[in-house]
Amino acid sequence: MSLNYDDTKIIRILINQAKTLQKSIELALTDVSTQPHSRFVSFKTFAQQYNFIAKTAEKVLGLKENSFTVYLTEEMKSQMSTLWSIQKEIMESVFLSTGILLTYLESATEFAETEFDNLEYFIKNSLRATVFSTPQKEIEIQNALEALLVGKGMQKGIDYDRESGKFEFSGKEYIPDFIIPKLNLCIEVKLVKSGRKSQVIEEINADITAYSKKYDRQTFVVYDLGSIRDEVEFKRDIENAGNNIKVIIVKH
Repeated sequence: MSLNYDDTKIIRILINQAKTLQKSIELALTDVSTQPHSRFVSFKTFAQQYNFIAKTAEKVLGLKENSFTVYLTEEMKSQMSTLWSIQKEIMESVFLSTGILLTYLESATEFAETEFDNLEYFIKNSLRATVFSTPQKEIEIQNALEALLVGKGMQKGIDYDRESGKFEFSGKEYIPDFIIPKLNLCIEVKLVKSGRKSQVIEEINADITAYSKKYDRQTFVVYDLGSIRDEVEFKRDIENAGNNIKVIIVKH
């Protein structure tokens, strides 16, 4: 299942809505300070809220209609015409259905995180073997990385793209070296030559600020020609700048 940036945003909103709904139902079910005839009066409203989340989830996940439980709220009577025991039963059912839906939505976003991690390991373990001579320009590393992506079976324009996704931030134009649309990921390649380490760090920090406005995930492939002695220190401050930021250091 491939999710683009907009899909991922919607799913995250749905997850938050489902969690809020589940918590509200739980509070109503456990509120012993309120009499039963008043405690469950929101049963129909909760069912309607659940239906909305479920229907939206089906659409964004590309599932067929009624893949999730649906409540026929138009056939439900008002709280004044429904016994509190029936109200409670409906509310408990909606609580259970919301939990199932929430599990499904969270598993959909976990797919992207797993792929994000897998791509990191793939680049870390494979890139050096594709660089045969000491590179002088970043484009040489970019070409090697693209060869890896193609060798992995990824198609340009579908699974990845190169130097596309142009956008402006604070009056400056940014074009990522690579983007992986289904992960809403941008990849930047940096070549660290002698005396260039501090400049590269400054470039990465500027990129993080800009790219975080458009991409959920960022990967910086840092090809080092011998200037980085402490990899942990180099990566730590950069990766702590935000969530889903990875620094891959490849030594020549």
